[in-house]
Amino acid sequence: MNERNFNGLIVRHRKSAVFFERETDLTIEGYVLPHWKDPTPVIKPSELSRKYIFTQDEFKGFVAYMEQIANEAWKNFTPKDADSMGSDYWEYYDRDFDNNGYLSVGKYYINLDGPANQPKTSNPIVRLYKFNKRKYESFVYDLRKALEDRAHE
Repeated sequence: MNERNFNGLIVRHRKSAVFFERETDLTIEGYVLPHWKDPTPVIKPSELSRKYIFTQDEFKGFVAYMEQIANEAWKNFTPKDADSMGSDYWEYYDRDFDNNGYLSVGKYYINLDGPANQPKTSNPIVRLYKFNKRKYESFVYDLRKALEDRAHE
């Protein structure tokens, strides 16, 4: 799997998927809710929520890389506006953790809230988002739009 780091945001991709991840602080204790039957500690939500802020040039580089890996991960990749719940990247369901993750784009930043219920292990890498093709198409569309909107300021 190919990987690149943007201000602490780890971007990995393979055929048919793009992942946003980050390194968490292993010294922060995990937690277990009292009503859970499984006593395995999970990553605290505060470790799954981050706002990644870029300079204008960094954001341009980030967008260019997002476009580059799109064409490596999927054939016939075409950025499109979100026109259905399945294409809206704001919220996604992560089957592995049985929980939702969230993503938003702003002026030279992206805001991520990874899915909760990620088991605390000795691996410091946690998942923030896993894209399918359609959600990634709308994400890249909005990144391009953010760049265009900022160019006219």
